[in-house]
Amino acid sequence: MTFLAKLGMFLARGIAVLTGLEPLIAPLFGSKANAAAGVVAKVSNDLNAIAQVVVTAEAVIQTPGSGAMKLAAAAPLVTNIVRTSELVSGHEIADETLFIQGCTNVTSGVAQILNSLKPDNVKSQGSALPPAPAAQQAPVPASLVTPPTVS
Repeated sequence: MTFLAKLGMFLARGIAVLTGLEPLIAPLFGSKANAAAGVVAKVSNDLNAIAQVVVTAEAVIQTPGSGAMKLAAAAPLVTNIVRTSELVSGHEIADETLFIQGCTNVTSGVAQILNSLKPDNVKSQGSALPPAPAAQQAPVPASLVTPPTVS
């Protein structure tokens, strides 16, 4: 598992802890506590979802120097998260190109944030998966094999 993948799992647990503290800090927001708590939860969920997309791209694409490929894989997924977020809910996107560029920048920014953190507190859980067996070509059933034609 890569540094970024381990860090993403750590952050996911941290965000869950933070959202668990919401009942303790809600009284500090006064009468708007419920609305503020809902916004905090939604933003936390969106950030966590974006971080998980970045971590997944990092884990799936292991080729050295493939940052652009990882960004290209993650950005459309982050774009879908942003489309369904409170940030753009109820708004019509006027400039699709600018919107996609902004979502790509968000994706890149989250990757930079994750990479900026020290790996000291990132801990792995469980054990490594065994290597996948080598791919084998499946035999063609005899009923699908057509006899060669003689001309």
